[in-house]
Amino acid sequence: MTNIKNSLALAFLPGYLFSSKYEDQVKKNEDGRNPPVTKNPKEGSDQELIRKYLKGLQLESYDYIKEIIHPDFKCINTNTDSIHNSIEEITHWKSQHNQLNHLTFSEPKLTSVRVNRGILKGDWTLVWTTFTALDSKTLKSISYEYHMAIKTEENKILEIQTWHQVDNG
Repeated sequence: MTNIKNSLALAFLPGYLFSSKYEDQVKKNEDGRNPPVTKNPKEGSDQELIRKYLKGLQLESYDYIKEIIHPDFKCINTNTDSIHNSIEEITHWKSQHNQLNHLTFSEPKLTSVRVNRGILKGDWTLVWTTFTALDSKTLKSISYEYHMAIKTEENKILEIQTWHQVDNG
């Protein structure tokens, strides 16, 4: 149930961030607490970590990926309602590389935030990119928007939640 709550909360996070102008929320609330969402002070290093992760996936650098993901890593795919630990996630990407050629992600658009309280407390980066590949059996090109919310901790990727729309055409 917690993963469903996390997924639902993250689904509404992008709209909240842009509507509340979280960057302007520098003062404390009346009760002395930080606002619910503020700018992530580790934005630069977190975004660099995510770029390295995407590049590692493209290059099939699984040993490198293992180094940058947290020991308690989990990936929640909201399209399939699946949850993978680090070993299952690496296995998933190995399977993708066996079925697809020229797997790439476009230059990502990244927005980093710090959630100061609640079930999503922590540093998150929202990622918008395009996934493209060539199906090795049909030689059909595959391309779709790929969205992720990535939580970082201790300069490692702790959690990834993904959303994507596959073109059925």
